[in-house]
Amino acid sequence: MREKDYIDLCMNRPACPLPVSLASPRRMQRGESAGRRALILANGHPPTKRLVKTLKNMSAIFVCADGGANAAARMSLTPDLIIGDLDSIAHETKKKFSRVQTKHIAEQNSTDLEKAIRWLLQRGYREIVVAGALGGRPDHLLGNFSALVKFSGRASIRFVDDREEVCSVGKQFAATLNVGETISLLPLNRCEGITTKGFKWDLKNQVLELGYRESTSNVAVANVATIRVRKGDLLLYRRIGKSNATYSAARK
Repeated sequence: MREKDYIDLCMNRPACPLPVSLASPRRMQRGESAGRRALILANGHPPTKRLVKTLKNMSAIFVCADGGANAAARMSLTPDLIIGDLDSIAHETKKKFSRVQTKHIAEQNSTDLEKAIRWLLQRGYREIVVAGALGGRPDHLLGNFSALVKFSGRASIRFVDDREEVCSVGKQFAATLNVGETISLLPLNRCEGITTKGFKWDLKNQVLELGYRESTSNVAVANVATIRVRKGDLLLYRRIGKSNATYSAARK
């Protein structure tokens, strides 16, 4: 997929599931109050400036989680808020963003990404896109996945970068995909009663668990695919491919 196509995708479609009660049929405009969309830039491997700028323009608020502000500074994109324990922000970044609202939360029982998500949830944001949460240190990546699962029941949250996308499946997931698209299912714990339809290798009441069985690099063979999970925390990983044109999803 060309970068332009993926940016168009991010602008116009909630690529991972949005709870039905929170779904909106139109784009949100920057600064709107109801049903607001938020963008977080985390301190992982940053996407391109073009993608972050586009996502920023489609969001009501742009938040940097601690060291994510360093990437924003390099991109010359000014956040509305910098939040976290603030141990990763460079001195030059602090000077550049001296007029940006900064919230220092010293407690160490949650990650900076969790602090950012929780702050947004407390203020009514129910669609959150996180850039810069993929790649980088594997321990940070696992912590980010944990945050994704922890808060996905309260909002539509998806991790994106220029070529990948991750979201939580929940208990029931239905998506419109392209035939040939590559999808992986990643269990964070023991996931039971998994049944899929619309993939080359469908599962029927199966168990996925790290160290026991995973489901990587599956292929969509139908335009509509469904995933059901009776128990456990399952993530959907999507590798953006050349054939992709449309993607929409519903999650319950």
